[in-house]
Amino acid sequence: MPKAAVKPDFEILLDLVSSPTVLTDSRGGVVAANAAAHETFGGLGTDCHLPFPDAARAGFERYLDRCLSTPTPIPGSLFLWHVDGRLERHPCRGVRAQFSAFGEKPLVLLQFDGVAFDRRFKALTAKLHDARRVMRERRLQAQRLQSLMEERECLLGQLERDAAARAEAESERDEVLAQLYRAGQDERRRLARDLHDHAGQHLMALKLQLRRLEPHLTTSDAKSELGRLLMQAQNVSDALRRVTLALRPAALEEFGFVTALRYLVEEWGRVTGLHVEFQVGNVEVQLPPDHAITLFRLVQEALTNVAKHAGQPSTVSVVLIFGESHLTLSVEDDGNGFEAGEESVHDLVSQGKLGLVGMRERISLVGGTLDIDSTPGTGTSVTARVRLERDTPSDG
Repeated sequence: MPKAAVKPDFEILLDLVSSPTVLTDSRGGVVAANAAAHETFGGLGTDCHLPFPDAARAGFERYLDRCLSTPTPIPGSLFLWHVDGRLERHPCRGVRAQFSAFGEKPLVLLQFDGVAFDRRFKALTAKLHDARRVMRERRLQAQRLQSLMEERECLLGQLERDAAARAEAESERDEVLAQLYRAGQDERRRLARDLHDHAGQHLMALKLQLRRLEPHLTTSDAKSELGRLLMQAQNVSDALRRVTLALRPAALEEFGFVTALRYLVEEWGRVTGLHVEFQVGNVEVQLPPDHAITLFRLVQEALTNVAKHAGQPSTVSVVLIFGESHLTLSVEDDGNGFEAGEESVHDLVSQGKLGLVGMRERISLVGGTLDIDSTPGTGTSVTARVRLERDTPSDG
């Protein structure tokens, strides 16, 4: 069966109206008419005009112009020839209409017998205008949405650029801090070496010369004075050794990291009188100088904090574990402890724990991390982790 032709929207509209209805152009030319209009006015072809007298042309065209100027139905009254030849007055209503079949060209939809104006005609015209209004609003909303999407893309692009710039600035800052840290360690090592090589040797020579004077002294007062001078020289020597060790632990270079750390822990236990354990897990891996001195200073600071703040802990332990990819170093005690909170820098500074802040900053300069776990009454645990760079054996 042949497919039924689809009626245009203006023909559907005319078929829905029972009273005579005509679609005209701005000069009264008939574009379309329904069956009731054909019955009332005779044959209305698309190449003819409504049957109005020539004398009424000007008034009829003014009325059509009024209808085209507004979307609101306008009542009117037209004198038209009836199909039987009589000139009759026809009340009507006209409204502007546009249909896609005519390229959105403005037309006039006329419905006659206005006294009994069909309610369906009002509903249809109202729906027509509502549809146009909705379409306009949708177009505006689409434009606004497009504008918002463009602004969002611009904002995201700016945020990405800002994040990249901030990351680059932070990377440069970390590199500068690391260089300053390494330069500081080099300077401390140089000062320690100079003190040991020069001041230390001069003190040693001074003590030897003082001892050579002892056989030549005959009075007890002179010998007592010599003993006092030797004691002062020894005190200066001890103070110089402590300063040298604080600047650069010689044991790190002479005996290695683990041995130097063991000596530090044992010496701390002897001085404080506290029981301290030192344990090493797995085989020692050679550390870069920056890593070794940083971890050594961390243990120094952690043990100093234990002596100052932990009260009288029954156990203090220092555990060093060489893993496959990381070194883990922990210092734990069962002393007083404190409220660690979220362990942010702001929290630590507000609690006056600047030593912990310094430890965290120093370990970050060598790419490591520091975790602090503490609760009042249960002790404190300070754990540092740094990446190990193991030498990979070549094949063959």
